[in-house]
Amino acid sequence: MLEWDPEHFTSFEHLCEVTLATIREKTEADQIYLWLNRPQPELFAFHPERGLVTLEPHHASMLGLPLPFIEQALAKGQLLIELKSDPHGWCEAVEAPPAQLRACFPLKRQQGLEGGVYLETRRRLDRLTPRQKQGIQLLMHYLAAELESRMLSSLVSRERDERLTTEASLVQSQALQQSFLDLLQSLHQVGVQLSSCRSESSLLHDAVLLARSLLQFDRVAVFLIDPDFTTMQGSWGTNEAGEITDERHFVSPIPEHPVVQEALRRKDYVLVLEDAPLYYEQQEVGRGWNAMVSLWDGDSPIGWIAADNLLQRKPIKAYHGEIFKQFAAMLSQMLIRQRNHAALEQFNRDLEERVAARTRQLAETNEALELVNQALAQANEQLALLSMEDPLTGIANRRQWDLTLAREWEMARRQHRRLAVLMIDVDEFKAYNDHFGHGKGDLCLRQVAQLLQECERRRTNLVARYGGEEFVILLCNPQPGEAEFLCQRIHHQLAKLAIEHPASRVKSQLTVSIGFSYWAPDQGVQWEQLIERADQALYRAKSAGRACSRLFEPQSLPTEQISTV
Repeated sequence: MLEWDPEHFTSFEHLCEVTLATIREKTEADQIYLWLNRPQPELFAFHPERGLVTLEPHHASMLGLPLPFIEQALAKGQLLIELKSDPHGWCEAVEAPPAQLRACFPLKRQQGLEGGVYLETRRRLDRLTPRQKQGIQLLMHYLAAELESRMLSSLVSRERDERLTTEASLVQSQALQQSFLDLLQSLHQVGVQLSSCRSESSLLHDAVLLARSLLQFDRVAVFLIDPDFTTMQGSWGTNEAGEITDERHFVSPIPEHPVVQEALRRKDYVLVLEDAPLYYEQQEVGRGWNAMVSLWDGDSPIGWIAADNLLQRKPIKAYHGEIFKQFAAMLSQMLIRQRNHAALEQFNRDLEERVAARTRQLAETNEALELVNQALAQANEQLALLSMEDPLTGIANRRQWDLTLAREWEMARRQHRRLAVLMIDVDEFKAYNDHFGHGKGDLCLRQVAQLLQECERRRTNLVARYGGEEFVILLCNPQPGEAEFLCQRIHHQLAKLAIEHPASRVKSQLTVSIGFSYWAPDQGVQWEQLIERADQALYRAKSAGRACSRLFEPQSLPTEQISTV
């Protein structure tokens, strides 16, 4: 038997070996296993000659372990014992040879720990003394405690490793972030300095200079392409020693190389070639990374920037690509602005020359002035025709009516308000003209217009002459019954005016017929439909014998007379 000395266990495996050996001795087990379900599946066996043997958990069924029996003991949390062969013979024949038993001692279940010791023996475990059972149980408790300690220690070690890894990643991330922020600040300084450049050449020169000194690029060159996308031209670049060089003399067809073509096809894309040959004046001067990003005016490429690490050989970081892309976008905008400014200055010079030539032309001839005077006279005539006032009655004319109704219709639609239109026709006016003459007829129309204005004085509403002997009134946001009340008032005041009309077939005094309609404008409905409704109502008033008012109603509804004089 291995000596039971808990203070001198060298490892978990040593603990398991001593524990299983002790239990085997106390139970005289033929086979003994330690089965663990959690925190992770593990299986151990103890042999007197080989000691502790680690097995694969999925081999349990191949070893003949009764997994349902073991799982039942673990679920109940108590010792289970049963015959491995005949379940009745050993109870009925006490003197019979002892049968082989199997037993499962579950470990004390802790959070995250589940397992037990399974053994097979011919000793009558059901006849163990309480002291013997207590000893085995103490071994199980101690094993469970050590398993839990091992589990917690593993968890602490894993969390410590994860924390150290996270801290290292955080430090690295902060360093990268700080480097990126420093470059962003430098990029801002580059933009401020480039914004003060007064020409395209100085802009490109300073862009190359500042990209080297502030943006950590060893060599930088800017190439421009023509609008036909066939020719490239150098501007400013860097030689193999890092010195700024004037390369405006360099003109060449755009290379057909796939790398160049791809860089010019993709907007806001940085193309990087690692371990690529680096050139100056078409001669290879070293190897390193080479980056390209195109310059764009809208959807058209106008050039590209090339950079490499020939001098310091520093590797390119991910944030370098983002800085390079932002630098190209900024330079594109400034280059476009410089070109637009130059084009604007040239346009102003051309415009000044054209204005001077035109001024001389106008000074040499008075014909243009005569044409202007004629045009002014025509404009005055048109202005008179477009007057907003009816010359006969002095009230609003048809043009002012149409403009006002269209404006109020749209406003009422947005504000969800109603409008009302009254269409008024002087009854038997032709007979009046024939009887009294046109002079008296014009006077009659002026009297009717004045009466209508006196009946409706609100500034938000409008009284207008619609044409001939027809008048219209627009009510904005009318109250319920307001149009009906106005109709009654017009009939009443006209009766008080008592204009003689002996030629009328309606009455001996002048009368009017009125049709009116309310409507809250809807989306897609035009204001002309409100006029049509009022006109239909006027037709019904005339059909009803004139000298009355009618509200627009569907044809299926009965006609009601609002007021009759």
